Amino acid sequence: MDEADTFFTHTIVGPPYSVLLGRRLSGVETIAQGIAVHLPSGQQRLSQAWSDWIVLNHASDAPGRPRRRPGRLRRLLERHALWVAVLGLAALGVAGLAVASIRAGVLPWN
Repeated sequence: MDEADTFFTHTIVGPPYSVLLGRRLSGVETIAQGIAVHLPSGQQRLSQAWSDWIVLNHASDAPGRPRRRPGRLRRLLERHALWVAVLGLAALGVAGLAVASIRAGVLPWN
């Protein structure tokens, strides 16, 4: 880097400085991350977060083999997930009203 490059870098871009990327982990988070090795036995295991990432990543899938297509029920539920959620909330509301009316002693068939 010559003087012209240095002048350009400091006037246009600005002086160099370090940037801390990410966030610092607390003591509990550092224990929960990564691989855990039991020193006396040599057994090793991944933390729950890493195990879930490996399952969801599909990096260990065999190359050239497509993943299985989801079943008929799963495709149906995913396609109509909004309606399933709305019906579930409506059923929860009806159940809540029924419990509230039973507790209040106001039964519709009396």
